[in-house]
Amino acid sequence: MSDETDLADLLQRRTAAWARVNGTVAALRASLAEKPIAKRVKDHAADRVIDAVDSAKAVAAENRLVIGGVVALLAGWFLRGPIIRTVQGWFGREEEA
Repeated sequence: MSDETDLADLLQRRTAAWARVNGTVAALRASLAEKPIAKRVKDHAADRVIDAVDSAKAVAAENRLVIGGVVALLAGWFLRGPIIRTVQGWFGREEEA
């Protein structure tokens, strides 16, 4: 008798567990039908980009002089050749033949 009672108890537990699994799967399918995974990933990525841009704007607003200095240094670096030629022209450097 004990074996039959244990078997019935196990069967009841298995049925309950199976019902929970089916409920979870149904909820997941309904959620995915409402908003697919690709849309969720796209929305999450867009939110992260917006947060990063907002953070960058805040940092830029707090450090305008630093950003201006960096831009000026980069411009000087990229234009160093023409700047050097211009300065040499001002001082009348004679070309060596």
